[in-house]
Amino acid sequence: MTQRLKVAWLGGRGYHSSYGGVENAIRELAKESVRIPDIEPWVAGRGKGWWFQRTEQDGVHLLEAPKWLGRLGHALCTLGLLLYTIVRIRPDTLFLFASGPSLLSVIGRLFGAHTVACLRAIDSQRDGWRGLNQKVLELGEYVATHIAHQCTVNSLAMQRYFAARQLDTIYIPNGITPLAEPIPGYLERLGLEPEGYLLYAGRLDPVKRLDVLLQAHRQLPPESRPKLVVAGGKCKSQEYQTKLEQMASDDVLFLGHVGQRELSTLMASCSLFVLPSVLEGMSNSLLTAMGAGRPVLCADVPENADVVASDPRVLFEADNVADLLAQLQAHLDQAERRVEVAKTIKSLSANYSWRQSAAAFCQLAREGRGG
Repeated sequence: MTQRLKVAWLGGRGYHSSYGGVENAIRELAKESVRIPDIEPWVAGRGKGWWFQRTEQDGVHLLEAPKWLGRLGHALCTLGLLLYTIVRIRPDTLFLFASGPSLLSVIGRLFGAHTVACLRAIDSQRDGWRGLNQKVLELGEYVATHIAHQCTVNSLAMQRYFAARQLDTIYIPNGITPLAEPIPGYLERLGLEPEGYLLYAGRLDPVKRLDVLLQAHRQLPPESRPKLVVAGGKCKSQEYQTKLEQMASDDVLFLGHVGQRELSTLMASCSLFVLPSVLEGMSNSLLTAMGAGRPVLCADVPENADVVASDPRVLFEADNVADLLAQLQAHLDQAERRVEVAKTIKSLSANYSWRQSAAAFCQLAREGRGG
């Protein structure tokens, strides 16, 4: 029998973290790769012990960094995990997720591991990144496309972006994570009714454009305005968070970060899922809403348009409050429109599978056998 390939996934905050899309993607890909006989999956992330610890869950080998290393920041923690992984785990293939961690492709190649950089968005274009931080992310994207053995992207728009610069990338889309078991009575405790609220799920990051959604929501007629549930936290700017709170109407419910079951309960019963973000790779939350058969409305950036087949009922002009308001009003006024959109979106969701995506990543590991 052929020796199993050790595949290590780095760049996220850990297997148990739900910080963002990187963490969710790594967890789902690693879980699916357990099913593949010739693959031994490892996931590295932050831990709570005094030294590096190895455990196992769902068939996935976990490597957790010591607590003190995590306190040094994400960049240094990822570097420490990479060095430990290379020396002690000796992986055949390294998957480095996101622009920053992709910088470490140089180290991966230096130590003879087949190194795959996995870009999830053009991070250097995010609002708020300026000066040195932006240059570091740009360098990470350069290393991903010039030094790593291979570079994957999770949207066709990103592949077109790099192709225009004569750079080859491999398109592997995200999959769809099924909703978790709903929590009985959760909506009632929040004062919500099924099909009676809008849902935003994501970090309170300027690039996510929650401010645009809040402006449009505030302009809906007060007598018919549904509640807007904001499920997301981890805002790095107190000034921006304060701005959001001041813009919100009385019908906005800020929940902060919520767990998987809470979010699944909210997703399953929302009347409309709204994604105003202007910078995405392939949005996990958008795919989840599609898979759950919910009507969606998202900014018309290419990454979103590709996923929803450019359906004009689902898109609004990015950063255009008036256009978003008009689309919201159309959906709220026409229940049959929401039903039709939900059916169309649900059918499109069949194109996205974590199992198929994991198989594609593991095929890259096979191709890289022997470095």
